[in-house]
Amino acid sequence: MSGRVDWVPTQEEKLVELIADWRVKLSNHALRTAYGWPADECTQTEDAFTTFLDARTVYRTTPTKANRIEKDELRKDAIDAMRKFARERIRNNGKMNDGQKQEMGVTASDREPSPVPIPDAGPDSEALISAREPGVIKIRYLGAKPYGVDRIEIAWTVSHTPIDSPELLTHNGTFSRNPWERTFSAAERAKKLYYSLRYLTKGGESHWSDVREVVIP
Repeated sequence: MSGRVDWVPTQEEKLVELIADWRVKLSNHALRTAYGWPADECTQTEDAFTTFLDARTVYRTTPTKANRIEKDELRKDAIDAMRKFARERIRNNGKMNDGQKQEMGVTASDREPSPVPIPDAGPDSEALISAREPGVIKIRYLGAKPYGVDRIEIAWTVSHTPIDSPELLTHNGTFSRNPWERTFSAAERAKKLYYSLRYLTKGGESHWSDVREVVIP
């Protein structure tokens, strides 16, 4: 149940109201047939409800500690029976639509995984250079990768002519952890590296980031 709101009411009055709705449906032979509910399981669940409600009536009439303990224990049994029936006969029941399940307080299971959102744009970045490492450029994406992002794609080109469109970058590579690193030849030093980044997910890729430039040391 982690990450979900519990569908079983915590307030006893609300629980009793839900049980009343369930009892009407579980005893309806037409619904049993339509939804494929086994009669014996319906009866067992109803019996757990009835036993709890009877103990609740006794406690309300004679509010002793012993009667309260008995009522609370049978309340847990009733909830366990409700959860079991919901898990086995309602949640993934193809004969019931989501509205019919929700009428019984049960949230239908997702039939397909929720799609992982694809970021709109590529990450911001920075280029790292050092006089002690001639020809070496390291590119870092800034910030944490969004949920669902597997890798970062980099497109790049060394050029004398300014480049402002990712589509004009001729080389590609990917990396999953910072930094992307490349050593350029002596002939390429003092030229400019133009590059752009984008996120890659299993469902697709983001748009490219703006093209950035750095002088190769």
